[in-house]
Amino acid sequence: METTDWVRAAVMTCAGLYAGTTAAEFELYNQDGRKLVFNVDLVGAGFVNFNSWFGQSEAFLGDDTNSWFEMGVEPRMAFELPVGKGTVFGQLSGVYTNTFGEDASGLTIGLDSTDDITLEQAHIGWKVDDLFAGLEEDTFSIIGGRQDYTIGTGLLIADGGGDGGERGGWYIGMRKAFQESVIARLKSRELLIEGFRLENNPRRGGTEGEAYGGNFEYNVADTARLGFTYIGVDANLPDIDVLNVFSGRASWEPVKGFAVSGEYVHETNDQIEADGWYAQASYTAEQVPWSPVFSYRYAHFDGDDPDTVESERFREVAYGYTDYGYWFQGEITGNYPLGNNNLISHLVRVKAQPREDLTLNLLYYNFSLDEPASLDPGVTSEDWGDEVNLTADWAATDELYLIGVFGVLFPGDAAEQFVGGDDDWLYTMFYAAYSW
Repeated sequence: METTDWVRAAVMTCAGLYAGTTAAEFELYNQDGRKLVFNVDLVGAGFVNFNSWFGQSEAFLGDDTNSWFEMGVEPRMAFELPVGKGTVFGQLSGVYTNTFGEDASGLTIGLDSTDDITLEQAHIGWKVDDLFAGLEEDTFSIIGGRQDYTIGTGLLIADGGGDGGERGGWYIGMRKAFQESVIARLKSRELLIEGFRLENNPRRGGTEGEAYGGNFEYNVADTARLGFTYIGVDANLPDIDVLNVFSGRASWEPVKGFAVSGEYVHETNDQIEADGWYAQASYTAEQVPWSPVFSYRYAHFDGDDPDTVESERFREVAYGYTDYGYWFQGEITGNYPLGNNNLISHLVRVKAQPREDLTLNLLYYNFSLDEPASLDPGVTSEDWGDEVNLTADWAATDELYLIGVFGVLFPGDAAEQFVGGDDDWLYTMFYAAYSW
């Protein structure tokens, strides 16, 4: 598609976003605790790159991936109905996404169609408050069907859907629901206990895996939070054993404004022995204008050692986005060339709020490979490169949200050896989301 075509599509979508900024969620019925609500999410994102894939997108992927546009829409119906001492609730939604042009993931190249309509949310549940004596503000719930689910920062579990390719919408990622899932949850002021069974929703031809397990979190004296998770992952592939995934995480604010956090994950079965972990420290300067938050994070995800029989490559399971850098590390690196395996990263971040409705982020990443040959036999260097991202998030109204992103990825020797180019990859993105 010509650049002017996707620009025209972007203008039309953004015009639609602005047209209804005074609209709100539409209540079809709300009386005596019985509630029926309809709303729509509309998203558009335009991308302009210079030297995509270090100037080698045509040679490396087979086509130019310097500019494209994505759009998506999700209409949603939700209800609540008091039953006895509890409440029955549910939600039903569908997602339509489309990509105009060839995106930098390379998944749209050569396809005749890059749009699709799929079922997204389709779940029903029951919840009841104050069920257990001795717990403050406790709620017990059980939910079955297609639904979203996130554990912690989303390092392991956050996104059960597959986007991009014939479905379109790779970056906007509107498909997150796990299918055929069941989640039982007890949540109180101090405690969170969850048991779950999940199944992913891959693109056409993808593997339908399933996972089951439990999650436990506990608040300690309102200054610390501990979390432990076990997940059994069954990829439903012949000769592949269930992968046992163990995670421990913690966050602590010893003094006001200063916080530390981290997570360690161990994965094991007869064929795999892998680790992934991160540690982070942050400081909030509340007395300084814009209340900047300064943070540093180190993250390490194992790559496979070619000289051993076992596989040491870290498996990402179903990670997803919960904030910048979690867990798409770098707007360029994390969304396109690399995932969270065979990767070591240093992240320095400054977050500031000039106004209540405007948030700015400056992020610097240094990336290296844990096992260069695991990426490609021709890669001998560990140095992937350095990436800088500048983001601006503006809540223009209660319904309209706008984001602008500028990024540049400076390739190291490993990136040059892998792709065959050494140009700096420049990236710009404008994103608009409207919820009605």
